[in-house]
Amino acid sequence: MKLLSLNVALFEKNNEKLARFILTQKPDILSLQEVTRRVDLSAGRDFISMNSIDVASSQLVHSFFAPIWILSKFEKLDFHGKEKFTFDMKGKVEFGNYLRSRYPIVKGQNVFVQNHLSLVTDWSAWPEEDYRAVQVSDLDIEGKKVRILNYHGIWSKDKLGNAATKKACDLIKQYVMEVEYPSIITGDFNLFPDTESIKVFSPELLNLVDTHEIKTTRPASNELSGEARNVVDYIFVTKGVKVTKFEVLDLDVSDHLPLVLEFDL
Repeated sequence: MKLLSLNVALFEKNNEKLARFILTQKPDILSLQEVTRRVDLSAGRDFISMNSIDVASSQLVHSFFAPIWILSKFEKLDFHGKEKFTFDMKGKVEFGNYLRSRYPIVKGQNVFVQNHLSLVTDWSAWPEEDYRAVQVSDLDIEGKKVRILNYHGIWSKDKLGNAATKKACDLIKQYVMEVEYPSIITGDFNLFPDTESIKVFSPELLNLVDTHEIKTTRPASNELSGEARNVVDYIFVTKGVKVTKFEVLDLDVSDHLPLVLEFDL
């Protein structure tokens, strides 16, 4: 089985290359962050990633979208390397985590680790006031259950974490430990590997970016590329997951690099 995890990039018009990439990869499970779904018809098609994802992964007949924000415009000072960053989607869209699967989804939860689903029009208090959730999905893979947790982490510029990110990771781990069947955690945590928040998952889960000595999960153009390890995206697995292959693909698809896991149960 092949699982693909990727932050698809809210602030990029990359639907065509994203669709080509998914078609080429032919995953069995897609675990995606920063996916957008149209709320207003006025929202520009270029800003809606869900439609392109669905067409490119039409063989994955089971899906679950877990929205986190509703927004139409994002404005922030000193963000993404710009003195004033503005991104206008011309209408309201939902933004969230998205799971698509060849295998039936028998249970799905959208668990907020900070705040709740919100329509956000004023970004002046962000990221101190953030809106984040972990998507928890139980799949039936040929009679065997596996839990997939898909997370887009609380944002911070330095990626070093704080009390809120540790609390979030503690909660995510609880959703792993509450079931006896295997679990896989995926996502963009917005945290570097050596933070106390990421250490929460050891030793019960195997951190594949550590075991494979991954140096970066961001393209070379990223503002933090000068760091020794510019890693913020992860896949963690419990002992019941037999990893046959893991890699981070150095491809121009998004403002994050895709993580690919091949596994058996």
